[in-house]
Amino acid sequence: MKQDWAALTQQIKEANDIVAVVGGYISLRPAGPTFKGLCPFHDDKHPSLDVDPRRQRYKCWACSKSGDVFNFVQEFEHVSFIEARELLARRAGISLENSSRKLQGPSRASMLDVMRWAAERFQHCLLESDLAEPARIYLGERKLAGETVRRFGLGFAPASWDWLVQQAASAKMSTELLETVGLIAKRDQGRGGYYDRFRDRVMFPIRDVAGRTVGFGGRILPNSPDAERSPKYYNSAETPLFSKSDQLYGADLARTAATKAGCVAIVEGYTDVLMAHQYDIANVVATMGTALNARHVQKLKGLAPRVVLVFDADAGGETGVDRAMEVFVSHDVDLGVATLPEGLDPCDLLVAQGPEPFQKALDAAIDVFEFKLQRVWATGAQGGVEGQRRAVEQMLEILARGPEERSVKLELMVNRIAHRLNLKEETLWSRLKELRASRRGSADRTEAKPQEEERSAPAARHEVLLLEVLLAYPGLVGRARAEIKLDEIEHPGLRLLLDCLYRLEAEGKQADLDHLPGRLDNERLLTTARKLRERGLEVADGPAELRGVMARFVERRMASVRQALKERLEARDMATAAELQERLKELSKRVSDEPM
Repeated sequence: MKQDWAALTQQIKEANDIVAVVGGYISLRPAGPTFKGLCPFHDDKHPSLDVDPRRQRYKCWACSKSGDVFNFVQEFEHVSFIEARELLARRAGISLENSSRKLQGPSRASMLDVMRWAAERFQHCLLESDLAEPARIYLGERKLAGETVRRFGLGFAPASWDWLVQQAASAKMSTELLETVGLIAKRDQGRGGYYDRFRDRVMFPIRDVAGRTVGFGGRILPNSPDAERSPKYYNSAETPLFSKSDQLYGADLARTAATKAGCVAIVEGYTDVLMAHQYDIANVVATMGTALNARHVQKLKGLAPRVVLVFDADAGGETGVDRAMEVFVSHDVDLGVATLPEGLDPCDLLVAQGPEPFQKALDAAIDVFEFKLQRVWATGAQGGVEGQRRAVEQMLEILARGPEERSVKLELMVNRIAHRLNLKEETLWSRLKELRASRRGSADRTEAKPQEEERSAPAARHEVLLLEVLLAYPGLVGRARAEIKLDEIEHPGLRLLLDCLYRLEAEGKQADLDHLPGRLDNERLLTTARKLRERGLEVADGPAELRGVMARFVERRMASVRQALKERLEARDMATAAELQERLKELSKRVSDEPM
C-alpha cells in the first residue's frame, strides 16, 4: 500500500529540526530565542539570517529569502522539492520505497549514496587489503597517523583497470550511476564495458561542508608504473555533485575549530590540511588547486569571519595574492596573508618543527592589501621614480577590477596608498577613474565587432587548446584565470570567449557553455564555442591538459623576455637587463616545477 504523500512529507519535516539542518551547512550562534548566521544566498556582510526553532522557519532580513526546512535545502543544494524531500528523508532514516511519487533520473541523494559507498570501499581496501601495502608505506613515510587517515576517510584504488567495476557488480551498484558521478567510464566503442578512472592512487575523499563525499582526489604512488606518464594528482571530473571551483577540502572537519578561532586558514594541498589537523590546528582547509573565487568566499564566510591565505616565502605573492586581492576588493571579507619560512610548505614545517611556528605564522598574518602594498613598494622603491609609478599602477589596476561605487573600504585603500607613497588622494582617484574607463572601453571595443575580428588571423594552437579544455571542464576556469591574462590571447574571438568565462567565474557563476548566451550576443562565436567544447570533451584528463597549455604560455613569455633581454643588452641597459634575467629565471623555474 502506497504511503500518503502529505502525511509522509509532514513526518520528514518533523524529523528534521531546522536549526540542526541549517547548522549543518553554515555556522549559527544563539541570539535570544532564535539563531543567527551569515546568509548563504547573497554576499552577506553581517549575520542577516534568522532561524527560528519555534516556528521551524528561516528568514534573511537582507535578501528576503525565507521558508521551511524544505525551502532551505532546495535553495542551498540547488535541487527540486522532490530531491530536497528525499535528501531530508535519508537524513532522518525514513524510507521512501512505497512513496507514490518518484524522481525521474538519478537523484542527488542516490549519487551521494554511491559516493559514500565508493569511499567506504576505497578505505576498506587501504586498511585491509594486501594490494594497498605500498600505499600504507607511502602514507607512513609522509608521517600521517592512522587516526588522521581514518578521520579524513583516506583510501586506495588498486592498479587494476576494473577493481571498482567488479566491486560494483558484487554489490549490485548501478554502473550508469557510477559513471554519472565520475568514478568509472565507458571503454572505447567495440570493446564494451567500463574501466576505473582512479588506479594505483591514494584516494582523498572530497566532502562538502555537511560531510558528504562529493568527489575524490587521487595521488599516484611514486613507484607506480604509471607515475611517469600520469598526473601526480588527479581529481574527479565535473559532475552534478562536484565542481573543483566550488569545494574546500577539509571544510567539514574545520567548521567547529574555525568558528571557535574566528578564523579559517587556506593552504594549497591535501597533505597540508591533514598534517595541520593532525597537530590540532584544525581551522585549516584547501582549495582544489584553483584560485580563490567568489563561491569559495561564500563558503568561507559561513565558517569564520576572518580568512588567512598561507603561502611559503617563494610562492607568496604573485598570482595567488593578486587573485585574492580582487576577491578582497569585491567582497566584504577580512582577508589576511601568512608567510611561512622559505622553502617550507605547511606539511614540511609541521613535521620538522611542530605546530608552534605554523600557529605563529597564522597569528602574525597581515591583511592582504597591506601585504600587496608592502611587496610592490619594496620592488618599486628600488626602481626610482619609474619603479614607484609602476607600483602605484599595480595597486590601482587591482582596485579598478572591483565595484565602481565609492565604498568605505575603497576610500580606506586609496587613502593608504596615498599615505604610503606620499601622493595626493585626488591624483589617485583621477588615475583610478581613467583605468576603469579604459577597462570598459576595451570590453566595449571587443564586443562591438567580434565577427570581423574573428577573421583577423588563425589562432595559435595552445590558445585553441585552452578554450577547448575550459569549455569542457568549467571547474578549471578559476585556475586558468589565476595564471593566464586576457591580453596573452592574441586571437580576438578566443579572447572574447575567455573574457566571458573569466567574468562568469569572477561573479561566482558557473563558467560554462550554458551561461555564455547571456553574455555573448554572437551566434557565430557561440557555435565555435560548442565545437571547442565537443573537442575538449575528448580530453581524458582536463587538469593535465591545462597544465600543458599553461606551460606553453610560460614558454611564450620566456621567448618575449629573452628578446627584450637581447635588446637591452645591445642597448647596454644593464639595470633593466638584470631585472629581465631574474624574470627569466622565475619563468624557467615555473616550467620545471610540476604543479599539483
